[in-house]
Amino acid sequence: MSKKLDKVFKNAKRLQIDDNSKFVIMSDCHRGEGNSYDNFIKNEHIFESAMLYYYHNDFTYIELGDGDEMWEVKDYKNIVDGHLDVFKILKKFNDSDKLIMLYGNHDIVKKNPEVINQHFNEYYNDVKKTKEKLFNNLIVNEAIVMNYQNFNIFLVHGHQIDMLNSKLWFLSRFLVRYLWKYLEGIGIKDPTSAAKNYLVKSKIEKKLKKWSMAKNIMIIAGHTHRPIYPKVGQSLYFNDGSCIHPNGITCIEIEKGKITLVKWVFSLKEENIISVGRKVIAGSDCITDFFK
Repeated sequence: MSKKLDKVFKNAKRLQIDDNSKFVIMSDCHRGEGNSYDNFIKNEHIFESAMLYYYHNDFTYIELGDGDEMWEVKDYKNIVDGHLDVFKILKKFNDSDKLIMLYGNHDIVKKNPEVINQHFNEYYNDVKKTKEKLFNNLIVNEAIVMNYQNFNIFLVHGHQIDMLNSKLWFLSRFLVRYLWKYLEGIGIKDPTSAAKNYLVKSKIEKKLKKWSMAKNIMIIAGHTHRPIYPKVGQSLYFNDGSCIHPNGITCIEIEKGKITLVKWVFSLKEENIISVGRKVIAGSDCITDFFK
């Protein structure tokens, strides 16, 4: 499967960055229809608060795949309707040319521009009773390669080395949509899921780590939902985690040539006021230090 990763890297969109660049990288939001099967709901307000922070601080938002739960949901319009406030924030980034989306296995159909044009380019305004523009000329890529001081940072969802979620994604989608979605509701976890099966998760992480060290290329991935930030000199494999952790969302920031793993959570302040706060989990380290 490493040959598949080689091909994705070769064909990835290139992006030159410098010390003035500011990026926040999130993945695995799994935005659903807003119903009881929607894992995103519990962290939706945290996500909105974090995104407004990044928007007002001039970050570019990179969604690293599985932003939308398009395996469980059949009518993709319901995703926009179920999380319209979130999509309006994403629209702010898109209008400012600061939105970059990649596709993962659960939203792999986004690689087809017609899917974006048909389901994500507009929404219905219930107040005005009119259709409003949402995204403008949004192209969803499979991967991005950032170049920073002649070092490469490979951004990819990570499902590409997971056969059940890449070559056999049609079968996996069928099982999730018509079986595991309902079994999960009664506490039975999908054994093939990289996010829910420890052995599958570890196997994928080892492959990504091995590839990154062999190529001397930093990888930032999602897919496994497990946030990873290695110590300098130990690895070049990072993972931004997910937006559906039980107690918050995790993401990776790149700013001023440094990389940081952060977590956004609800916190209780004085006088019983609940707010959303940002916590640094690991970093910040200079990107160049990992290549020494």
